[in-house]
Amino acid sequence: MSALKKTRTINLRIEPEAHDLIARAADVCGKSITAFMTEASVYSAQEELLDQRFIGVSAEVFDAVNEKLTAPGVARDQLVRLFESKLDWMD
Repeated sequence: MSALKKTRTINLRIEPEAHDLIARAADVCGKSITAFMTEASVYSAQEELLDQRFIGVSAEVFDAVNEKLTAPGVARDQLVRLFESKLDWMD
């Protein structure tokens, strides 16, 4: 299987400190700066786009979910006891 041919270029101007940090991290991972930055950028782009995903539902489903979300909360005894408890490691 042959590697995909890379045909696009991205030029960046960054501060020396940022470059040094990226170069150190790439070295630790055993990657080139280009490979490290590409992987990090693709991951970040995918996460951003996933956060923008639209979920369409019917008006009935929306109303049912909205009703649940806007209803007053119910205090659960176990949670109330948990939040009222004082543990040694808490200030």
